[in-house]
Amino acid sequence: MTFQPQILDSRPDPETAPRRSRFIEHPRFFFHDGNVIFLVEKTLYRVHRYFFERDSAIFASMFTLPSAAGERPEGEAVENPIVLEGITALDFDRFLAILYPLNFAARDLVSAEEWTSVLSLASRWEFSSLRELAMQHLFTSTSAVERIALGRRFDIPGWLVPAYTEVCERKDPLTLTEGRMLGLDDVICIGQVRHSIRYDSNLNRHHDSIVALIRDVFLP
Repeated sequence: MTFQPQILDSRPDPETAPRRSRFIEHPRFFFHDGNVIFLVEKTLYRVHRYFFERDSAIFASMFTLPSAAGERPEGEAVENPIVLEGITALDFDRFLAILYPLNFAARDLVSAEEWTSVLSLASRWEFSSLRELAMQHLFTSTSAVERIALGRRFDIPGWLVPAYTEVCERKDPLTLTEGRMLGLDDVICIGQVRHSIRYDSNLNRHHDSIVALIRDVFLP
């Protein structure tokens, strides 16, 4: 999902024109009735503070910070937006697409990559309900290897044992892409577990024994 932004018209205010001309208003998420302005990379977003204040303790706390004497609070004017560092405009677009859907009957986001953007920002800013929503979509649309990587990255321990078990019990070896996704340590440990349970006659082939072994190896 991509959007073509529009260049700001900064002519009404020559004093701030040099600064504003560097930024662009988002074509979808710059609402004229919005009451908080964010800057992500070079894109300006005017959205509604209510969603951020209601669903995120981090933003709720930030909005209570006092502003300097004689100055308007940060985020109230285009000339002084709240700068969101360390994220991309694309990820923020996907996050806002959940808060502002084009169609309530169908989600704007489809791919695992798009939902990973939502999971990343929801985890970062402690949007617990959006985090749960993203996890639900990702759990059904990702492979066991992908769930291991996501579970490690975003601290979802409940995904790990079932996913490791699925990978260790399957017949096919890890692919090069999967190995790169997991990292060297996991690849070696998975290889060791698979070797120890490879024979049908081995008592370690019992599912409960495999799960216990996986807990010992991957979740010490």
